Amino acid sequence: MLKKFSGLIRTVVKRKQQPFVARTVNIKEQEYLLRSIADYDIKELIALEKDVYLGEVPWTKSAFLAEIHSPIPHLYVCLTYQEELVSFIGARLVGNDAHITNVATKRVFQGKGLGTFLIDEVEQFAIIKGCITMSLEVRISNKDAQRLYRRLGFEGHKIRRNYYIENNEDALEMVKHLKEEK
Repeated sequence: MLKKFSGLIRTVVKRKQQPFVARTVNIKEQEYLLRSIADYDIKELIALEKDVYLGEVPWTKSAFLAEIHSPIPHLYVCLTYQEELVSFIGARLVGNDAHITNVATKRVFQGKGLGTFLIDEVEQFAIIKGCITMSLEVRISNKDAQRLYRRLGFEGHKIRRNYYIENNEDALEMVKHLKEEK
């Protein structure tokens, strides 16, 4: 009984939301600032979405606010270059899974390793928090993103029919196993 209780306490303490410490990072010999997303970033996040999704805005201001202020353990961080927000990622912990809810990089910064860096950052967060898997959904038509995720160790798991409401496009759910269950 005591073993179970102390294990539960360790899990709760491990999952407690800790403040993210901003830091300078080098990605392919370019310097960026990695920091938490704040309320004041939301206009830039929406503009970045419009750039990436050709005018579409998959997430609204209220969706971003709900995620970054959620009591559920999460990580929402961005990369800035010369004070311009150029890439971001969000993930929330659900059970033993770190679910990537959103990841995007401005089109002029794509292909520079920013998305890979951010996914690796979420993976480290997930491992520290004791997650066993990472997951995400990607549009069936987004073959470039699927290639990137496969290269990073994600595997196709299942098709989610009509997942994207605006055009009823299917999504491919992808999963990466971080470690074996005990």
